[in-house]
Amino acid sequence: MKEPSCVVKYEGNKWEPHGIAAKIDVQRFVVAAMESITPPWRPIPSRLVARFLGTSLQALANYRVRGLGPETEPMRRGWGNRIYYRPDKIAEWLSGGKCSDWQFSALWLQRMGMALDVVSEDAVRERIAQLERVDNLFPAVNRLWRSFREVEAS
Repeated sequence: MKEPSCVVKYEGNKWEPHGIAAKIDVQRFVVAAMESITPPWRPIPSRLVARFLGTSLQALANYRVRGLGPETEPMRRGWGNRIYYRPDKIAEWLSGGKCSDWQFSALWLQRMGMALDVVSEDAVRERIAQLERVDNLFPAVNRLWRSFREVEAS
């Protein structure tokens, strides 16, 4: 398999995190996100995000309250105080916009052996849509993901 570039290659050395993101170990996050079986376009809980980033849950909450951290995902009403993040959006935040969400997803797809013929935003989004139509492809997270789809629909 050929090495990807942040159009499908991790160029963490070229990422220049600003502000709070400069304190995060980018390499640790990328390794954790790439080894996860959960696709980067699917939300993960804040406890797991804190572990991926090598920070405390309280520090992550402080980033969120101050508007300095990565973007959170909207939750369904009545689900308590659960906060979720998408790893591809975290990568975009860490890279300062140099690696967009679809590029990070393309990297994950390549690492999972689902290489694309042409690496473009449309091709990646089409592959994601194709994977989401396959039943039981990611059974461990499908129940949670359906809850997020309900939020998007409303």
